[in-house]
Amino acid sequence: MGEATTPIVYWAPGDELARYVTGFHRFSAPRVPGGYRDAFFPGWASIRLTLEQERDWSVRLGNRTFEPVPRDAFFGPSSSASYLTTYGGTVVGVGLLPFGWAQLFGGDIARYSNRIVSLAEVDAGGSTLREALEAGEPPHEAFTRWLTARLHRRPPADPRIERLSALLEDPATTRIEMMAEALDVTPRGLAAMTRFNFGFTPKLLLRRTRFMRALSGVLTDPARGSEVLDATGYWDRSHFLRDSHLFLGCSVRDFQRRRGPLNQLAFAAREEALGSPV
Repeated sequence: MGEATTPIVYWAPGDELARYVTGFHRFSAPRVPGGYRDAFFPGWASIRLTLEQERDWSVRLGNRTFEPVPRDAFFGPSSSASYLTTYGGTVVGVGLLPFGWAQLFGGDIARYSNRIVSLAEVDAGGSTLREALEAGEPPHEAFTRWLTARLHRRPPADPRIERLSALLEDPATTRIEMMAEALDVTPRGLAAMTRFNFGFTPKLLLRRTRFMRALSGVLTDPARGSEVLDATGYWDRSHFLRDSHLFLGCSVRDFQRRRGPLNQLAFAAREEALGSPV
């Protein structure tokens, strides 16, 4: 199948935006009587626009349900999986790294943690992005042009945000004190920095990163589950299960029943295009 007929497509960002975004995506959901259900993983903020929409779609995030999801939506950073119901259509979007949020938009992103709002609340110029998409411009090109135009409108973002992102992705980073020392800030200063730029406390970010690293390994190769948990720093399966309920709202086994085909396709397509399945 070509890109036009593939239900999930990811595009890697070009060099100019690689520091700021995780990548671009297009999800095309089938039209199913009674609605189609699937899931998004916990993660950083994203912008998603709905095209060719048959009916409104909804997302349950933690104990809140967002219904309808705005056609032009800003998904804040999440500490919980999102469970969606759609009646068919196409969603195109871009994932924002914390440094990207700070440079392209800025402000206290904790206001949007575990929330979905209209893109207009974050950026009044989102209408130009929709116009480009509805005119037929490929999603990754439309997003690239729109975001690149924003790059130099704000003062340079705090370089410590990128350094902190790298520390979080390093499996050797296991304690808050290690991050604070590496950035030469107090633990209290680190907490203020992560809440403002990442949306959550350092402790929650470390737990989410470890859990997603373990979940990726478990879903990729279930037979190596015990080995993966040990390598990612879990004491035992009950320890992992507690984090599973925190970040997925259920056990991994139940999540596998709840996730639909698009989530499974996205897992493989994202790894192929962006180098990481989650």
